[in-house]
Parts: sequence; structure tokens; C-alpha cells
Amino acid sequence: MRNGVSRLKSVEVHYPYVAAFAAAICYGISAVLEERAAKNVPITGRSGKRAALRAAIHPVYVAGMALSIVAWILALYSLRSLPLFAVQAIAASSIGIVVLITWAIGGIAPTRRDVGLLIVLAAGLVMLAISAAPGHPHRVAMSFKLGIWIGVVVVAVAAMRATSVSGTRGAALLGAVSGFADGGMALCARAVHHHTVSRWLTDPVAWALIPYTIIGIITFAGALQRGAASVALACQQAVTTVVPSAIGLVVLGDKARKGFAPLTYAGFVITVVAVITLTLDTHTEAVPSLGPSLGPS
Repeated sequence: MRNGVSRLKSVEVHYPYVAAFAAAICYGISAVLEERAAKNVPITGRSGKRAALRAAIHPVYVAGMALSIVAWILALYSLRSLPLFAVQAIAASSIGIVVLITWAIGGIAPTRRDVGLLIVLAAGLVMLAISAAPGHPHRVAMSFKLGIWIGVVVVAVAAMRATSVSGTRGAALLGAVSGFADGGMALCARAVHHHTVSRWLTDPVAWALIPYTIIGIITFAGALQRGAASVALACQQAVTTVVPSAIGLVVLGDKARKGFAPLTYAGFVITVVAVITLTLDTHTEAVPSLGPSLGPS
């Protein structure tokens, strides 16, 4: 008992955790802006590729993306010392922010079920914050770097194929592809820890951040056009939370604090389940109107 108490007392306030939660808030606000813009750009043509691109460059969508960039920088800072499973799960809790924004701006109060899910989500996040072990990742081998770029090609091809699918299925597929792209981006951010510009510019893993980011932006815009934000977000968050977290544990050496592994696994599962359930809840589908209807740019 004393050992458990001493371990809890040894958990200090860690700035990367603050940055991770700030990133979740920024992601939630940006999701509201991005969905509003994407829904007001009509899908034209057979494939819808141009429509997805138009949505991605819409002024309101760009504003949301600017906030996403701030969130990404905060997450990048967190990933320098926190394991992927903790940062990705905390970032995924942005759906809770969307629910609260919907309540504040749209007047759509969360149901008792939503409130319960938000409480469960908060509990899962606290468990992760207490149990995740800060530390730098293992050095990656050339095979990891090659795998990162193979992933870029696979995700790009999947994105091209998924844009030809319409409706809810298209939203789910593009949301999942966006999740893989964001997951690849997170893996790159976690694996790269250079302190000089020259090292960044010569690292193939660092360069892979660019295509993963572009693919993630365009595919998520297309997903929001085709169906409910809940479907797109659920597929995106499920993939981007689970896949890179698993790779981080196996390849990058991410781990829980000594003696806290059960709490880590429980917190991760609780967080992911709460996020997906809350996202798929019909009460979170309607994002509040932020102003007059926006026409295509």
C-alpha cells in the first residue's frame, strides 16, 4: 500500500501532458470549423476528388486547419517525451470538446448517457496520465524508415480508391484512411528527435511527415462531405489511436510506469471505447451552425 502511495506521489506535473490536453481542445474546436466548411462544398463530378480538394482550401476549413496545426505542434511537443498510446488517446478525447461546443453554441444539451460517457472518458484519461512512463523512444532501424515510406504509398493509393465511394461507406473509408495518415504522422513525430535543422532535413522519417499530413487533410475533408461527422471521426479516431499506439509499444519502446501496466491498459481501452461510443452517439452528430450558410469557394 505504501509503495502504491509513494508511486502516485512521485507523479509530478508534466508539461507534455498539459500540451497534450491543450492539443485535444484545439482539435475539438477545429473539427467544428472543418465540418461546417466541408458540408457546404457540394460534391461534383464522378469521383469527388476535386470537391474534397475545394473543401480543404475553403477559408473556414483553412481556419480550422490552422488551429489543427497549433494542436499538432502541441502534440509534437508531447510526443518528444510521452508514449504514443497516451498522446493519441488524449488527442482522441477532442470529441468531448465537440460535445461541449455543441452544447454551448447550439443549445443541444448532452443527454445523461453523454454525460456518463464524458465522465468515463475523463476517468480513462486520468488513468493514462498517471500510468504512462515518460521517456525517449528507441532508435529506429532502416527497416522502420523504409516501412514508413511504404506506408505513405499504401495510404495514398487507399485515398485515391476511397474517394470514388459515396455516402456513409465513403465517409467511413475516408475517415479510416485519414486515421492511417494521422497515425503515420504521429509515428514520424515520435521517432524523430533531432536537435539541429540539418539532421531534420536529412532524415527520411521527418520528410514523410509532409505526405502523411497532406493526405490526412484531404481525406478527412472528403469524409466530412460524404456522411455524418460521427462516422468520419469514429473511424479516424479508432485507427489513429490504436494502430500507432500498438506500433509504439512494439517498435519504439513505449511503456507504462513500473507496476502501472494494468492501469495503463485499462485506461487505454476505456478511453478508446468512450471516444468511439461518444462519437457514434446521434446527439453528437449535429455540429452547431457558426454563422450564415457558406457557399463553395
